[in-house]
Amino acid sequence: MNNIINHLSVCSILLLFSCCSGVKNDVSSEEMKNDRNDFYNLINIKNVPQTEKDRDLFVFADQGSWTGYALPENEATRLAGSFVGPYMMTGRGWIALSLAEPVIWVDGEKYDLARNIQTSKYYPGKLVQEFRNEQLSFVTELCFSSARTAVIRSSVKNISSKDLTVSLQWRGGVYENSATLSATGKGVKVVHNQEQTLTFISFNTAQDVRLVGKDSLLVAEKENLQLTPGSGFETVSTQTFAFDEATLNKEFELLKGLDADRVFVENEKRWNTYLSSLFDNDSPFMKENKYRHVVTKALMTLVANWRTPSGDILHDGTYPSYSGFFGIWSWDSWKHAAANALYNPEEAKNEIRCLFDYQAENGMIPDFVSRNKERINWRDTKPPLAAWAVKCIYDATGDKAFVAEMFDKLYKYHQWWYTDRDHDRNGICEYGSTDGTLIAACWESGMDNGVRFDDAVMLKNEPEKAWSMDQENICLNSFLYAEKGFLAEMAEILGKNELASQLKQEAEVLKVHIQTKMFDEETGFFYDTRLGTGEFIKVMGAECWLPLWAGVATPQQARKVLDKMLDPEKFNSKVPLGTLEISHPRLRPTRGYWRGPVWIDQVYFGVTGLRNYGFEKEADGFVAKYIDNAQGLLTDGPIHENYNPLTGETLNCPNFSWSSAVTIKMLLNK
Repeated sequence: MNNIINHLSVCSILLLFSCCSGVKNDVSSEEMKNDRNDFYNLINIKNVPQTEKDRDLFVFADQGSWTGYALPENEATRLAGSFVGPYMMTGRGWIALSLAEPVIWVDGEKYDLARNIQTSKYYPGKLVQEFRNEQLSFVTELCFSSARTAVIRSSVKNISSKDLTVSLQWRGGVYENSATLSATGKGVKVVHNQEQTLTFISFNTAQDVRLVGKDSLLVAEKENLQLTPGSGFETVSTQTFAFDEATLNKEFELLKGLDADRVFVENEKRWNTYLSSLFDNDSPFMKENKYRHVVTKALMTLVANWRTPSGDILHDGTYPSYSGFFGIWSWDSWKHAAANALYNPEEAKNEIRCLFDYQAENGMIPDFVSRNKERINWRDTKPPLAAWAVKCIYDATGDKAFVAEMFDKLYKYHQWWYTDRDHDRNGICEYGSTDGTLIAACWESGMDNGVRFDDAVMLKNEPEKAWSMDQENICLNSFLYAEKGFLAEMAEILGKNELASQLKQEAEVLKVHIQTKMFDEETGFFYDTRLGTGEFIKVMGAECWLPLWAGVATPQQARKVLDKMLDPEKFNSKVPLGTLEISHPRLRPTRGYWRGPVWIDQVYFGVTGLRNYGFEKEADGFVAKYIDNAQGLLTDGPIHENYNPLTGETLNCPNFSWSSAVTIKMLLNK
């Protein structure tokens, strides 16, 4: 492998590195950013809904919350000093434009928040707004104390040289006309009658709380308070969301004696721990602030999509995005868990449990679970990456008990592929479905509308609800080869040495087939093959470098695959390693979904595969090219579901979790 350059096109290599800055070989002289306060506004969440169903906006969430908040737009004439929302993550939309908008008077004159000097910042883990003029400063900040409650701490200070008379009110309301509001003590309870969910707003330091009409509230925080120069006051309020009364009452118990200052201190400590867990890494990418910014943005995205148990979701999980996704998908979750293990391993473990809570008796894991188990998708599963995710968690934690908890379930799932997805019982599997539909079989691949499936047909298998497409899939069998290795390692950890030996033997048999029957010497690439004939389905796509990720290719085969990856007419595009070679006549780079756009998990599999064969420089080059050219990554744009390979433009869903997860892993060389 040391002589790889001799086997490659020099022009291809030059193109790879000329289109991106690449990672620096020497240690940067810039001071490294380590603290969460070094990172702000990495994602622009300054947006205001036009209606309660406006779901295209961006928000901040933390601690597995089911609600999120935005910041008002820059130089907005309304909502200045408010935290926009909350936004409900169930698909319902916005509970409110704002539950608490500040109104301040100074010596009888209204303090114009919108026209005074203002800054608003979204830090990892909290939101902050600051306002000031020559008389007064007003600072308000929000963070989550739990998955159910956001804490808002605000301060007013006289910064002039004379006494001031200051009053502060809060005004708010809800969108839902059918909601029932009731004032109780220093709080307002909102019953959302459409869903029978609850919101409680507590103004801990207020003088008076009352309702205005059916859907609004008015809070007198301070009335005509005399402030001498340099003096001020602080206010605290909380906003709690619950799916039921019992959960709300439990949260009330946790909020008794709330120490807001301590909440913010613990919030900062937790986020700095997250960051140090990622930055304390020997990856050369972590020697540059540019890449630390991207890792932090990816971390913020993953945490915003974290959901705690609710309804029929029995363990913590991560939504693909809060923008249009309302459930937990299996192969998304395996990738999320692999990244979560690096900074929040307990959440990573629960991510695995979340799907295995619904493992079928025959071993199958559903494609998707949600708060309503009637919506669980049993038509298909997703590619077998669960054992990889558990191994990632073990590598990060050394937790043998978790391996023991999951091993039998993982092995049962592994065996399921051979009972329900091996049509001709030759030990080589196919994607399929439980209902015989091709669309569900394509979903099972995770590459829903990939060009390689255009001519596939479905075949009935022996079990009652088992069908396969008529092609043996290179990515699926590469995953299964790798999974045999992960399971063998775990079996040895648990003292199951006989089973470990069996799995290794199975892997060797599978390796021979992949190397000799699924690699085309003429084109130098791996492909799916047609059942019965073994004919290559010659579509060059991202699935074809999965053998490198799995470590099942020979060194010579890996060299040839790398040659194609470096080819600017195939995969070395502006954002590299797309799902289909860019010269293919069926390429659809904008609305193609899996017919050309760049999916970042496939970039991850590609560069990790290259590292497995010693191609470190080429792998680093692809990573740097992705970071440099994917729209918004280095500015304040969100991380997207996929990207146009030719232009770098964002495509499909923003704030996408698995793109964030594998971006973290690529930049940390994990």
